[in-house]
This record gives sequence, C-alpha cells and structure tokens, in this order.
Amino acid sequence: MKRPAAILAALFLLAAPVRPALGGSTEVKLKLPLRPKLAVSGRERISLAPFLVASKLSERKESAQVKDLDLDMEFRRYLGKQIGRRTKMNVVTMPADVKLPSTELKALGEATEFWRELGSRVGADVLLSGIVDFRVEDKSGYKTEEYTSRLDGRTYYRQVFVESTGFSFEVTVLAFDGRTGAKLFQETFKDQKEKSRRAADEMVGLFENLFSLESQMLGLFVVREREANRYVFN
Repeated sequence: MKRPAAILAALFLLAAPVRPALGGSTEVKLKLPLRPKLAVSGRERISLAPFLVASKLSERKESAQVKDLDLDMEFRRYLGKQIGRRTKMNVVTMPADVKLPSTELKALGEATEFWRELGSRVGADVLLSGIVDFRVEDKSGYKTEEYTSRLDGRTYYRQVFVESTGFSFEVTVLAFDGRTGAKLFQETFKDQKEKSRRAADEMVGLFENLFSLESQMLGLFVVREREANRYVFN
C-alpha cells in the first residue's frame, strides 16, 4: 500500500497546477514520455544518404529561387546538425558519390542489399533516406475583415484583397539497419505556413517549416514529452 501512495505523491509533485473537476475529482496536467520510433542506445553511428526531391520527379513549375535550391542538401545539413546537437548519436559523413538505386520510394524501401552494402561502406548503424518536397504557392485572395465606421460607430464587414504566400514542406523519412539493410520504419512529416507577400522569402519559409517539425523528427530517435490531462478521484 505504501508504494502506490508514494507513486501518486510523486505524480502530484511533477504535475502542473491542478484545478478541481466535477464529481469529486481533481484534474492534473502531467508530462508523459513518448517513446522514440527507433529503439536506440543513443551511441549509434547514423548517416544521411541522399533524399529524393519530389519536384525533380515531376514537371511542376517552380520559382527561380526554389528551382536553384538544393533541397536535398539543405534538409540533410539541417537534420544532421540537429541530430548531432540534440542526441548522443554520432553523425557519419555520407560520401558525395552515393547514388540512390531508385527514384521510387517503394523500391527504395525494398533495396535491402544496397543499404547493407552502403552501411558497411560508411560504417553506419543506421541510414536515413526518403523523399522531400517544398512548395511555394500564391495564396492571395479576397478575405472578410471587420471594421468600425467613423460615421455611425457601427461594426461592418468588407471584402479586402490580401496578398500572401504559402510555404508547404513534406518529408517521408526511411530508416535502415546499416548491418542488415532492413527497413526499420517509414514516417511522414508535414508543415504549412502562410505569410504576407512582402515578407515572403523562400529560404525563410523553408527553415520555418523545418523548425516547426524539428521536435517531431528528433522524436524518431530520442524520448519526447507530451502534456496530457489526467483525473485523480478523491
């Protein structure tokens, strides 16, 4: 009986401020650990292989700045830095001459022999690859806004034309065992942002997308915390 009571007491100490709820119970906010997608010791050697770029696999038209952007390189550089800073994993440099065996995501995930040989070549326990996509779209249009008339002080609604740009980023990450070449998991992350046209910058938009997804992507390898409401009955 003493042990459950001690555990309950510890939960109250870790919990955020509480507030009473109906029915003789108390609502508490707890920070619960989220297990990583990949079970690692934290000391593994990880290497980022090239990622497919969705726009290069289609005939989609891009702006000049986005067309000149090396999305694969920018994404790998960003993710590699975050893994190196915020985990204990050792990021191994991927040779520049590595070429993916397929331009199809399904076939990429099934290329066991390729990933086994690449893992042996670079000395990595875990290999990452996948496909990335970044879109810049015109979101301009008429929107309803509220305003107060100076003549009679009443509130009215009017249609105004607003210039804005949308930034959409999506990445599907594939992880492979560097020793066997087997696929460990496949996970997709998405983020969208919208900014006024005057403030629109493709590179800024891309890194704002990446920053929003950073915690989720690192959650593949490290324990994260999630707030959740729980009720303790009196």
